[in-house]
Amino acid sequence: MSKYKSAKKPVLIPVDETPNTTQDQFIYTEILDAILERRLDPGVKLKEDELADIFSVSRTIVRRALLRLSHDRIVDIQPNRGATIVKPDVDTAREVIGARRLIEREIIRQATLNATPEAIIELKKCVEDERDEVRRQHVGSGLRLSGDFHIQLSRLSGNRTLMGYLKELVPQTSLIIATYQTPHHTLCAHQEHFDIIDVVASGNVKAAQEAMDIHLQHIEDKLNLEQEHSSGNLYATFSHIIKQD
Repeated sequence: MSKYKSAKKPVLIPVDETPNTTQDQFIYTEILDAILERRLDPGVKLKEDELADIFSVSRTIVRRALLRLSHDRIVDIQPNRGATIVKPDVDTAREVIGARRLIEREIIRQATLNATPEAIIELKKCVEDERDEVRRQHVGSGLRLSGDFHIQLSRLSGNRTLMGYLKELVPQTSLIIATYQTPHHTLCAHQEHFDIIDVVASGNVKAAQEAMDIHLQHIEDKLNLEQEHSSGNLYATFSHIIKQD
C-alpha cells in the first residue's frame, strides 16, 4: 500500500515561468533536438546569419536562442567567433554524472517525504509523455522529457537550491548522452523512471535513493567515453524548417 504524508501539501516550484512558446524558444528547442538527435554534432559552428535565414527571423531572435543554449552550457559563445556546440570531454562527463549522484540522492529523499497522490500522478504523466516520444523514435524530445522527469522530482523536493543546480546539469547530461552513448543502447530510461515513481510512492526513502543511484549508474554504463563523431551542415539539418518557394 502506498504511504503518503498527510501533512501540508508541498508547494511545487514552477519549472518555466513563460509557458507560451516564443520564436527564440522554438529555435532553442529545434537546435537542442538536432544536437540530441546527432543531426548536429559537438564542434559545429552555429552561424547567426544562416540560422536567421533558415528560421526566417532576425539575428536578434537567433541570438536570444543561442544565449539560452549558452546558459545551459550546450553552446560556447566567444567574442568575434560566434557560437559553437560544446564538446564535453570525458572528465566533464564523469564530473557531471557524479555531481548528479550527490544532488539527486538528497532530492529524491526530500521528494519521497513530500510525495502526495497528486504529485505521483503528475510524475507518471511526465514519464508517459517521455515513453510516447521514445516509441515514436523522437530521440531529442525523448531525452528532453527524460530530463524533465528529474526536474519534476526536484520540484517535489521543494528544495530550490538543489533544483537550480539540477536544472544546470540536466541539459549537460543530455548533451553527454547524445555525444557518448553507444549505438546499440536505446532510450529506455522511462521504465526505470516508472520504477522510481513506484518506490517514491511507497514512502521508502532508502529504497528510493538506491533506485536513483542505480539509474544514474546505468546512464554512465551506457556511455562510451572514448567515442568521436563528425559534424553536420546547418541547412541540411533544418531542411524541414526551410520554406519551399
